[in-house]
Amino acid sequence: MPRLSRAERRRLRKFEKAVERMKPLDREIFLGIRVDELSYRQLADTHGMTLQQVEQHFANALFVLMQMPTEKPPDWWQFWRW
Repeated sequence: MPRLSRAERRRLRKFEKAVERMKPLDREIFLGIRVDELSYRQLADTHGMTLQQVEQHFANALFVLMQMPTEKPPDWWQFWRW
């Protein structure tokens, strides 16, 4: 495995922190879909829930990821500085 740059390690750590902030079931569903590559049906059967509930937990997890701060402010931000 190639060595990660400092920026890549920092970005990976931000993702890890975001995953840690997820509610336990949201995290389990997210990791099941993205890491373990399980289907929604497999997760629904494993956790005794409906497909809609699996979708909702996955959406909750994605919402947490969307709240992660960006790497740097957008370029247009410089125009607003005095």
